Amino acid sequence: MSLHTSHPAEDARLVRALRARRPGAVGRVYDVHGPELIEYAEELLGDHDRAVAAVRSALLSLRAGAGVPPPAELPAWLRGLVRDECQRPVLRIRLQVIVIGIVLGAVLAAGVLAALDVRERAEVRAPATRISSY
Repeated sequence: MSLHTSHPAEDARLVRALRARRPGAVGRVYDVHGPELIEYAEELLGDHDRAVAAVRSALLSLRAGAGVPPPAELPAWLRGLVRDECQRPVLRIRLQVIVIGIVLGAVLAAGVLAALDVRERAEVRAPATRISSY
């Protein structure tokens, strides 16, 4: 991973532009930090196209302008946004597996309860016969 190479004055301008929600601010962040962020995302994902998409998605979240850190923290903050975006599909898959497990557990429990109910009703309808000992 290459080191952060932008000038601190540029990061200060970027932070001001993001906080003010100026048109083109996100594009300028991409121009300054994009190549480094794509390289970082590619290390995390192992795929260039997915890395570009993750960086794009992370940077688009900057349009809100809220929570932008001080200029000195901008590079690390951007990396954090990209890291979170790269991990999002993994978290989504884990959530899907959990939901599927809950649904399957509920279906299994309902099936067991239904089988027990059927068995109980059958026992009530057909009383056990007694064997007499004459």
